[in-house]
Amino acid sequence: MPGSGPCLLCGTSAEPTVEHIIPRTLWKRFGIDPDRPDLARFRTTLCNRHNEATSKLHVRSDMMKLIETGELVTRKTLDHLSDWAIWVTLLFALERGSGVLGPEASRELLLRRFDTDRAGPPKGFRVYAAKVASYVEPADPRTVPYVLALQSDSRITLDAAGEPNGFTIREGPINASESIGLGKLVLLVVGLSFPSGPDHNERLDEAAAQVGLERIHPPGRTLPTLTPASVNMTDISKVFTVLPIGADPSLLPKGLQNLFG
Repeated sequence: MPGSGPCLLCGTSAEPTVEHIIPRTLWKRFGIDPDRPDLARFRTTLCNRHNEATSKLHVRSDMMKLIETGELVTRKTLDHLSDWAIWVTLLFALERGSGVLGPEASRELLLRRFDTDRAGPPKGFRVYAAKVASYVEPADPRTVPYVLALQSDSRITLDAAGEPNGFTIREGPINASESIGLGKLVLLVVGLSFPSGPDHNERLDEAAAQVGLERIHPPGRTLPTLTPASVNMTDISKVFTVLPIGADPSLLPKGLQNLFG
């Protein structure tokens, strides 16, 4: 139960508190009781020290307004939003026990971030966003997901040069990305993947654009427009995958693409 037991991050049983991963103030802005039983999945247990550290993520009034209304699209609010999205989705994933990183790697990154308050976003993570005009039914025909080879996936084998060359049967991440829809925004956080070629990152952006998303991190030379779009959360959550069956392998490294003929 949230608020009892050990801290999700450091494991201490001292001073347990309820951590609202989606902050109470944001729920209240939408007229929602943050303590509703069905929202328990958005809460976890942190010690008092780590609760105070994570709460700093939410003390960004312009970013909160952007989430609530879709307005105030500036470089600063987008930087704060991408930072918030990465750490919040890592907390979600650690609480659920699944995500783009394994539990140990997620916990290590989270502790580094909240114990020092100086760590930046994890290397290679990408964040995409869309401003929601309306939610629509999934695309027909369904969007074909792109399979990614995450650098955190222990199932991927490497050759002598450190390049991916195959898969093993063992446990690994079940998601290539984490999505969240809240207020006027939809966000997608994508883990660090092995490149498929020199234009790999550009092609990641193109794949995300197919479901209405624009990259907000790493920042580009120009500010994203975030024009209101019709979006479907299923399409967004499944645009990238780690499961190769039925997926487009073109964003895999060449050594893995060969396995699919």
